[in-house]
Amino acid sequence: MHFALWPVRVALVIWSTVCMVGIFALAAVLHAVRLLLGAVPGVRPLSRWLLEHYHGMITPLARRVMVDPRNAPILAAVISLAATALPIFIAQLVLYEINWWLVLAFYAVVFGPNVRAYVRSFSALHQEGHHNGLKGRSPYEQACGSSFFYAFLCVVSGLIPHAVGHTQQHHRENGTRIDAFASHRYDHANLWHFFRYMTRDVIYQQFMVTPYLYFKSKGKHTQAAIMIKGNIVYFAVLLPVAIYSWEIALWYMLVPWGASNFLSGVIHWVQHAFYGGRRDYDNFLTHTITLKEAPVNFLNEGYHLCHHHSPGLHWTESPELFERLRDDLKAADSMVFRDLGVTNFFLLLTVFRAFGVLARKYEPWEPMTHEEKIAHIKLRAKPAGTFADNEEPLQQRELEGASV
Repeated sequence: MHFALWPVRVALVIWSTVCMVGIFALAAVLHAVRLLLGAVPGVRPLSRWLLEHYHGMITPLARRVMVDPRNAPILAAVISLAATALPIFIAQLVLYEINWWLVLAFYAVVFGPNVRAYVRSFSALHQEGHHNGLKGRSPYEQACGSSFFYAFLCVVSGLIPHAVGHTQQHHRENGTRIDAFASHRYDHANLWHFFRYMTRDVIYQQFMVTPYLYFKSKGKHTQAAIMIKGNIVYFAVLLPVAIYSWEIALWYMLVPWGASNFLSGVIHWVQHAFYGGRRDYDNFLTHTITLKEAPVNFLNEGYHLCHHHSPGLHWTESPELFERLRDDLKAADSMVFRDLGVTNFFLLLTVFRAFGVLARKYEPWEPMTHEEKIAHIKLRAKPAGTFADNEEPLQQRELEGASV
């Protein structure tokens, strides 16, 4: 069956790539416009003022409806997306015939300049998937294992809801060989390897096939059923829209799905990028990255290693945990970079192989020359079981281990 689906998997990855190229081109234009506007006197202070007052209005509401008021930024992300994307989508439904200005506006608010809007939504749904921040349990949450906020952010962003797969599969296995989201077999500084990962792994991840098989193998039938429900939720929205207008379904749901599928592959690829050069590559401290993003590290998502160390820890406490873990991280040769987000890191490591730039952003635990940093990054980005020239590689059967 795996080989029989090869043409379908390749077609879906090609579709995802085309969608991402288009979205990224728009995001680059929007980013350039934002930079130009930022150069106009008074625009930046006005933007900061509006943002501060917006969050100032959200905070009292968060105290009333959120379990933890510190999650006000998640509520703000949901309200922002609902107040922009939904009116655009409703207007398109009313007009029926495709209005390209509305399409571009929809992509602009869902993905944003430099895809920062998508990063905000993805970070918000990620945290919401872990903590279900709304007070009380809705019927949706009881049936599907995640909050309505989580499902809303997923569907609008083009993702199939998968909170249980993420929390009870990915975090239980922590990027090891039997993790359905692992990328240990691939060279993370090789674009061809990334597309192999997309074709062989990400497509199954996105439709919740491999998490479903994992839960079935463990006898966790409730969690397996929730994987199916995640697909049902997404297609329960897609199919009525497609019946109403296949063009609206294409431009407002299938294109965002394609771009989100690509971006999801990028996120998992980058967050667990460093399996090479270590015999303890199954240790999440070794292969999980820390990105000290700048100027914004929304919900401290860059501290992904801290999140794997303590998934229940509130995101505001991640920087403090990072400092407490320094000795363990040094022993595991955990890779830390500053002033980079996930998308920029992917471009530098996998697309352009700009090791010199990465070396300047790399924060090693012991002093290294620039050339040593470059060599170390190259080695650590290799597949699991790859070592320096003077070390013997692992046997292939030891590398592959158990499979889902």
